[in-house]
Amino acid sequence: MSMTSPEPLKPRLPAHVLWMALAVAVALGYLFGLGGDHIPRLGDELVYAHIARLTADTGRWLPLVSSYDFMRNTKPPLLFWQAMAAGGWGEHWTLLNLRLPSVLYSWAIALMVGLLTWKVVRSEATPAPEAGPGAATAADRSSRAITLGAIAALAYLSFLSSYRYGRPYLTASPETFWLFGVFFALAWSPAKLLASRWKFPLLAGIAIGIGCLYKSFAMVVPVGFGLALCYQVLGARQAPWQIFRRGIVIDAIKVAAICAMALAVFGLWFAVDPQPGEVWREFVVGENAGKFKSSPGYFKVALRSSGGLLTIITGYFSNAGFLLPVAVGCVWTAWRSYRRGVPVSDAEKVLWLWLLALALVFLLPNQRSARYLIPAMPALAILMALYWSRIARFWFSITLALCLLGALAMGLIGFGAVRATQTGWLYSPLFWLFLAALAAACVIGMAKKELARPIAAVAGFAVLFALAWATAPFNGDIGHFRAETNALLKGQAVSVPSNFNGHFERYEFIIPGAKIVPYFAAQPVDYQDVNALLNSTRYALVQRRVGQKPCDACRIVDERWDLRSRQDANEGLLAVFRTPETYLYAKEYLVERLTP
Repeated sequence: MSMTSPEPLKPRLPAHVLWMALAVAVALGYLFGLGGDHIPRLGDELVYAHIARLTADTGRWLPLVSSYDFMRNTKPPLLFWQAMAAGGWGEHWTLLNLRLPSVLYSWAIALMVGLLTWKVVRSEATPAPEAGPGAATAADRSSRAITLGAIAALAYLSFLSSYRYGRPYLTASPETFWLFGVFFALAWSPAKLLASRWKFPLLAGIAIGIGCLYKSFAMVVPVGFGLALCYQVLGARQAPWQIFRRGIVIDAIKVAAICAMALAVFGLWFAVDPQPGEVWREFVVGENAGKFKSSPGYFKVALRSSGGLLTIITGYFSNAGFLLPVAVGCVWTAWRSYRRGVPVSDAEKVLWLWLLALALVFLLPNQRSARYLIPAMPALAILMALYWSRIARFWFSITLALCLLGALAMGLIGFGAVRATQTGWLYSPLFWLFLAALAAACVIGMAKKELARPIAAVAGFAVLFALAWATAPFNGDIGHFRAETNALLKGQAVSVPSNFNGHFERYEFIIPGAKIVPYFAAQPVDYQDVNALLNSTRYALVQRRVGQKPCDACRIVDERWDLRSRQDANEGLLAVFRTPETYLYAKEYLVERLTP
């Protein structure tokens, strides 16, 4: 009996390749449901889509056009030009086309996040102690750098702020790309760029100016402050308050030149707009200076629970969404490392200084929002990856507990949809299997120490993806009228409910070609003046709760399902558990007069 040696086992796929594949898969997940009406977004997206559409209809880049006198020049023109170009000047006016540039920007930011993390980890003189003796080899250090780079990209794409404001048309991703791009370059090569006499200041000024043309000239202030801190702390190796030093004048001139260049780029708006006086009145005075006005007084507003100082102080954590505990753990771990005297690289200091500068500046206006901190969220994602293995397991367990609750909430949303539509196969079995697997993975991650970190890295986005999946049917056939109905409404005036600025613009995508006439309905499902509405129009859209009739003296032409928004506080939060089918969903009817 002869013995034969077993065939050698094939090597498993390297861990860093798996992490890279996961990052790419999550990035592609941003496309799922992108053209739908029910993605997480800021309500103002529709206002700016309205302005972009009307401006495109004129065939001119400027001036901007709006149906609202008080809401026209509220954003710089690059935001609208991007939509006009993506929508083919009205020829291809779909939500998908308007939003694709936002996703491209988000992907580019995620790539910067991954690359900078990879660069910082590879540049470490010695591997982290917890990495083990095998990390001493160059190959293992490279693998670790790629892994952490992929984790950083995953973290950024899994942030609630990235998913909510990095996909819609009205998005934070363009200004984040251009503003964070300056600090990305600085962190990549701090010594070289801080010593640059004119090349870096020139290019940084242009990049910041482009970012301002997406957001506001006011962004020059936090970016300029952040750069000043970098020149002081990294260039001169001095504490921020030790400004009386050699070279301060040269550094101050560089920062001033960068800011001046950025303002000059932004000032092109005034040069090319045929109505510069309106731009000054509506944008500079109304939109920007107005944020410092407050009748109650600065300190009364600052100490409020909503819109107060805590909004900014906790803003980075709330923007992280389901990764909030890991973000808190990162800051706590970094602080403890600093207190123990652990060296901090110059690249990491750049990231902390950008986080600090943006937060300090936005403590000043009376109008505060965590959204204002989004341009520094890429820095937070990188820092989370750099401290990933040092963050205590406790923080990952809390994250997994939040994701478990998120998975259960997505199940509740799906359950409500099935009950509302009375369609048992509204979702494929894969949807319910996905939710079950997500919930099981969260429980396993909390139970097994070695799995807490890898599962937490993907669980946050998995919940967001489940939300997109839960709302997907309402972006399909059941969320639209029949093709013959759309053909019937071509060129016809249709009254539609609207309870927010520009909310009616959504119907430009739902019933394209119709003449949209908005009527105000704070709670569309409770609107009672349908008969009076039909006295002035032939067709109207009326929303009702499940099982309710739209009206008594009218004819139903067609119907579709819709997701409710801005629910009445009187209904109470518990209503979503008692009757999710009526709390979350509504039937929208196209009705007409009985005697047209």
